Amino acid sequence: MPQNQLSKPHNSTKKMARLILIDVNLIIGDSNTPKEASVVLSLKGQRITAKHLAEANEDSLATVATATLKAVQEALPVSVEFTLRNAIKLNPQFLDTPLLVVIADLAYGRSKYELTGACQCEEPMMHRGIAQAALDATNRLVQFILSETF
Repeated sequence: MPQNQLSKPHNSTKKMARLILIDVNLIIGDSNTPKEASVVLSLKGQRITAKHLAEANEDSLATVATATLKAVQEALPVSVEFTLRNAIKLNPQFLDTPLLVVIADLAYGRSKYELTGACQCEEPMMHRGIAQAALDATNRLVQFILSETF
């Protein structure tokens, strides 16, 4: 091989396992029933479902983001702990549609990470968008963990 050409890593032909968002559902009950979010992810054809019952004064974005982080946590073959810090909707002047942002903490082994993800989406797709933002926040570390274990 000529010296000026870079060689590909030996695992470059290996298909990377990744989490895929399948479904997001938010059930909003009456004043006596808290909101409940359900998120379905897929990993190598296997479906992972997680639910989260909203805490007092928790908005729907936080409820869906927490359910998504729970689904990611369940999907991983190693022990991790996600904690949602914030799930917010921003309306920057330079964008035509809202920007959804998720900030979460991750404890993995002895390490702790602050993760941030974002998704730009139309108003009717807010719940799916916040789930995508949560996945965006976790994707780099999830890719690393999955590449080490699959």
